[in-house]
Amino acid sequence: MCICTEVAKTETRLKVFLEKRKWGKIYTLVSGLDAKEFNLKEIAVKLKSKLACGGTVKGENIELQGNHEYRIIDLLGNMGFDPDSIDLIKKFK
Repeated sequence: MCICTEVAKTETRLKVFLEKRKWGKIYTLVSGLDAKEFNLKEIAVKLKSKLACGGTVKGENIELQGNHEYRIIDLLGNMGFDPDSIDLIKKFK
């Protein structure tokens, strides 16, 4: 693994959104990841496995089904991202 990726993980500013969508379903969106530096599909697969949920990658966002505000920051921290640089934003209508 390239050391550049590890440095990029600690310097990346991530935003985690909780969004209520159609039929009252809540989604957790992770944005701020550069698709050129990180393999978004690989990160999404790891998160979906750890959180036991469905999800997908759309553009430069990872979308996870369900409300994972309590675990997502710890999981991203375990993957090498700085927990202090992760912002949690709730967007409910």
